[in-house]
Amino acid sequence: MIKKRIGYVDQFRGLATVFMIETHVVNALLSDSLKGTMIFSLLNFVNGLVAPSFLFVAGFSFTLAVNRKGDAYRRFSPELRKHMKRLLFILAVGYALHLPFFSLRKIIYGSTPADITAFFAVDILQCIAVTLILIHLIRVIINSDRTFNLILWGLFWFFIIGAPFAGYFDPGAVLPKFLGQYFNSVHGSLFPLFPWAGFLIAGAIFSQKVTFEKESKFAANLVRIGGGMVVVGLLLLEVQRFLLPQTNVWDYAPGWFLLRLGMLIWILKAIIWYEGKRETVWSSVKIFGRESFLVYVVHILLVYGSSAKNPSLVESLGTQLNYFQCTLIFVLLAAVMFAAAYSWSELKSRNYQLSRLVQWIAVTGFFYLFIKNPY
Repeated sequence: MIKKRIGYVDQFRGLATVFMIETHVVNALLSDSLKGTMIFSLLNFVNGLVAPSFLFVAGFSFTLAVNRKGDAYRRFSPELRKHMKRLLFILAVGYALHLPFFSLRKIIYGSTPADITAFFAVDILQCIAVTLILIHLIRVIINSDRTFNLILWGLFWFFIIGAPFAGYFDPGAVLPKFLGQYFNSVHGSLFPLFPWAGFLIAGAIFSQKVTFEKESKFAANLVRIGGGMVVVGLLLLEVQRFLLPQTNVWDYAPGWFLLRLGMLIWILKAIIWYEGKRETVWSSVKIFGRESFLVYVVHILLVYGSSAKNPSLVESLGTQLNYFQCTLIFVLLAAVMFAAAYSWSELKSRNYQLSRLVQWIAVTGFFYLFIKNPY
C-alpha cells in the first residue's frame, strides 16, 4: 500500500516538474509578439496549474510522512529535527536564488532598498518550507488527531478567505520587509502564503482522505468532488466580476483558488487510476518527482542565471523564440535535467555517504566563494 501511494505521489510531482521546465522555458524565451495570442492564453492557463500542483503534492507528502514516521514526527525527535533542518535548507536555497550579488561584501555595502526587497521576495521554495514548518510545529503541539485536522481545515479557509484582504494592503508599511513579503505580491513575491499555502494544506487534508479514510470510496468520488469545486470556483469568479468589475479576478480570488484546486483533484484521480493500471514500477517521470528539488534549482540557474553570472538561456537566446524553438529547448533541457536527476538518485541509493559529501562540498564551496568574492 505504501509503495502504491508513493508511486502516484511521485508521478504527480514528476509531471509537475516536467511542466515546470516547460513553463519557465516558454515564459522566459517565447517572443513577446506571441504572448498576446489565444494559444498562449490557453497554454498559460494550463501552466498555471504547475505551482499549485507542487504545493498540493508537498502537503500530500506531509501526511504520508507523518503517518510513516508515527510518533517520531509528533515530537521533537532526532528524525523530526533532521527533517526540519532540510526544510530550513530549502528555505535558505530559496533566498540564495534571489541574491542580488554573489558577494557578501557587495551585498552589505552596495545593495539598494530595491535589491533588499527583491531578495526577500517569497518564491515557491519559501512558501513550501515555511508552510511545512508551520504545520509540523502544530502537529507536535497538538496531540489530538481530531483537533489537528480541525486546525488544518481552519488554516485552509484562513488562507483562502483571507487572501483578498491580504492583497489590499501594503505589508511593508507595518511589517519588516522579510515578513511582509509573505502576505501578498505588492513588493514582488510570486508565492505569498495568501492564498498559495492553502494548496499545500489542501494536499495534507486530501491525503488523509484518499489514503487512510475509506480509501476506495473517497477516491471513487474525486471526480465529483473536483467537479463541485470547479463549478463553485467559476460561480464565485462570476459573482466577483459582477460585484467588483474593477478588480482582477485572478489575484487572491477564492473562486480562482477553488477552480484550480478542483482541477488538481481531477489530475490526482487520473494519476491514481494510471498508477493502478501500470505493470512496471520504474518510471522516468517518478525520477523527476523524487529529485524535483534538484531539478528546480538547477534548471532555474540554467534558464534565468544567478547573481554568480553563470551563462543562462535568457542571456544567450533572449525573448525571441517561436513555439517550435521553445519546444526544442524544453526537450533538450528536460533531457539534461533527467540525466542529472537520475545520476543523483543513483548516487544516493548506491553510496549515500558519498552523496552527502558532495552536498557538503557544494555548500562549503558556495559559502567560500560568496564570502571571498570582493566588492
